[in-house]
Amino acid sequence: MPNSDQNARGVLIAGTHTSVGKSSISMGLMRCFRNRGCNVKPFKVGPDYIDPGHHTRASGNPSYNLDSWMGGAEYVRNLFDRIVEPGDRFVIEGVMGLHDGAHATKAAGSTAEVAHLLDVPALLVIDGSMLARSAAALVKGYMEFDERVNVFGVIANRVNSPGHAKILKDAIEHATPARFIGHLPVKETLKMPSRHLGLHLAGEQKEDIYEQWAAYLEEHLDIAALLDALPERPCKPRPAAISHSKLNPDAAEPYSVAVAKDAAFHFIYQDTLDLIENSGGIVQYFSPLECPTLPDGVDWVYLPGGYPELHAERLSQNTGLLQSLNKFAAAGGPVAGECGGLMLLGKTLIDGEGTPHPMSGVFDFSTTFNVRKLTLGYRALEFKTGAPPDATLILRGHEFHFSSFEENNESPLMVHHNADTGQRVHDGYRNKNAFALYSHIHWAGSPGWWEYFLNHCILPFKNKRRTIP
Repeated sequence: MPNSDQNARGVLIAGTHTSVGKSSISMGLMRCFRNRGCNVKPFKVGPDYIDPGHHTRASGNPSYNLDSWMGGAEYVRNLFDRIVEPGDRFVIEGVMGLHDGAHATKAAGSTAEVAHLLDVPALLVIDGSMLARSAAALVKGYMEFDERVNVFGVIANRVNSPGHAKILKDAIEHATPARFIGHLPVKETLKMPSRHLGLHLAGEQKEDIYEQWAAYLEEHLDIAALLDALPERPCKPRPAAISHSKLNPDAAEPYSVAVAKDAAFHFIYQDTLDLIENSGGIVQYFSPLECPTLPDGVDWVYLPGGYPELHAERLSQNTGLLQSLNKFAAAGGPVAGECGGLMLLGKTLIDGEGTPHPMSGVFDFSTTFNVRKLTLGYRALEFKTGAPPDATLILRGHEFHFSSFEENNESPLMVHHNADTGQRVHDGYRNKNAFALYSHIHWAGSPGWWEYFLNHCILPFKNKRRTIP
């Protein structure tokens, strides 16, 4: 039945650890709620691009990332309150284990902190396959570690026997106030394939997988009872749309942004697109794999991350697009390339077989997958712009890649200081108005960077270009 109440209801799916089943259960619940006529709003805790794509297909609505380290507490609250409306049902997928985040001793960036900030109930997913009474100790520990988090219930995954499930239920409900929502047996046909950065992309999945997961949850969990049991969350007055800057008063027209989006480039936050549009930008998507050149008349090219290494040969063969990109950057056109976008902006991408593939050559560096090395972590990059009054800006984001520089003749302009380890991570390269970073930037959580890029790169280029006969 469609929702008629004036409050929202929903749940956060947390886990004891990575790969416990959060993603599949989250997608299945989204589709279950949607199949009941609910307007489902999906969210993902942390800096993830792959799961939100699945959320969108499962729910029918864009998925937003909630990251308290990159965006801050106020931003997370305002974003959630802006998206969730009266009558909605929301599902938030957590990240890693419930209490894992940016620090060993602080909750920042964790699923637990987001649950607390938003005051939403959490369902804890456990791997019950090798547990009996100890499951109660596990759940009790997760609940009491941070008592600000409302662990509403528990789902035991990978439990094949009803008798085993009863032992888990009795133990957990005897020792903790959490409800035992149910158990899920192993079903190999429902497993989604993965690669080095996570699950295969939403576009690579058949629509039927989400229906299969919904049917599986309906078979083993009482979804109707779960929906009824979820507490109502009053909807607050909607905050203003996300916008840290407006167009200059002299700007007669909006600016246009060419955003790379295809099988090779697709790692972009939904709130980055909102930020662009709410500050006067018109987004045009293009495919570096298919388009012969950049779109005509654009004022900015955004190259988000993705899997260029899987499509290096096709990218290299699209010489018209590569030349067009090089020419645009040489003319002072603003370009922002992040991780996969950085690779496209270099001279050469060397794939995992050691084969070099020429790229655009905007920057004098080459990247390689010939030696796989994981780089992972949050980043707060300091950037001295030389443009007062904001001479030093902070770009908040994260790195997650297996590639590295094969050769780099460029000098980094940004640095991250890791307060826990004392490590200094250098990043951020510039050629005129083209920027290349290994870090994925959370633009809405880096307002100084956004205003600088808009007012010192995009708008001057737009105004100059449009005054040329």
